[in-house]
Amino acid sequence: MPDEYTAIRQLAERYVDAVNRRNQDAWLATWAPDGVFDYGHDDPPRSHNALARFWDMSVEGMEVLMSVTSGVVERVEGDTAKARWYHTEYVQRGDDTPLAGLTLYEDDVVRIDGEWRFALREHYVLFSGELEGSFYPYDPR
Repeated sequence: MPDEYTAIRQLAERYVDAVNRRNQDAWLATWAPDGVFDYGHDDPPRSHNALARFWDMSVEGMEVLMSVTSGVVERVEGDTAKARWYHTEYVQRGDDTPLAGLTLYEDDVVRIDGEWRFALREHYVLFSGELEGSFYPYDPR
């Protein structure tokens, strides 16, 4: 069992790393082919093609998008699992005021060909507000 828990935690870590690096391919690789991202609006994106379009729309104009996560794997039953992740997010769009947020992801996770993927991510905004200070985006040397 511990190996499954570790692998699912690594899935959540890869998701956050892909977001922070704005790497769409790495982000899509965390999703099941028919994965659904329910972010609280009608007609959530379903499948890699729809998720890719959602990604493009979401990151357009973002100067900074950083996320830090912590959470728990609730249970693993064979090739399915339930997990919950809390994210602290920082966003800067163009010259707009920087924002900070706290979000919650409730996840259904599936194992496909030995790899854990998100089948369903339900996203809840718990807090959003203005942030004082300046961002210094990561720029690899």
